[in-house]
Amino acid sequence: MNAEKVPLDQLHQYPNNPRRGNIKLIAESLSEYGQYKPITVNKATNEILVGNHTYAAAKELGWTEIEATFIEVDAETAAKIVLIDNRATDLSEYDNNALLELLERLNDLEHTGYGDDEFDDVLARIEEEKTPTVIDGLAKTGQAEIASQIEGLADRYKAVDTKVFMVELENTLYIWTIEQLGRYRAKTGAMSNSDALVKLLEENYGEKAPQ
Repeated sequence: MNAEKVPLDQLHQYPNNPRRGNIKLIAESLSEYGQYKPITVNKATNEILVGNHTYAAAKELGWTEIEATFIEVDAETAAKIVLIDNRATDLSEYDNNALLELLERLNDLEHTGYGDDEFDDVLARIEEEKTPTVIDGLAKTGQAEIASQIEGLADRYKAVDTKVFMVELENTLYIWTIEQLGRYRAKTGAMSNSDALVKLLEENYGEKAPQ
């Protein structure tokens, strides 16, 4: 199936397309890397089945042509192609470790769709994936109370919009840190290890944390 250059004004976006894509991000990609995959158009109607937002981004950039491949299908098949293309994306998942490795290869994250916040989110997801293993390991070594604390915090992070502050520690230092934070929580009435850490910083710097 060969791609060909097609004038934008000859094509039509698929009516009532349920997907709402990030046109700004797609336009950034087109500007930086060009069009590296063609859109798919129904030859019978010139309606775009795959790539509606690439088309919209190209229009915003002032392009007059776009690369497209053509297929000829009836209206029902066209609708099914639109639906399954969107749904396949919805059901996709990331291998977070592979994603982290790919991000770490780069000198910077410019024009990747990722920034520092998204990078931190990947790290947080990796740590969340490790949590059951850490909890199980602590429980098996007789440290059920610490395991319970960690499990409670993990549930808390899932329930609210929380940014995770990452600190990598050796196992023995990690256990010691959790124990000391637990003692400090008991002393100060802090509700969580996160709250205890903030209180420690407030005490050390004499500055109240933002609410």
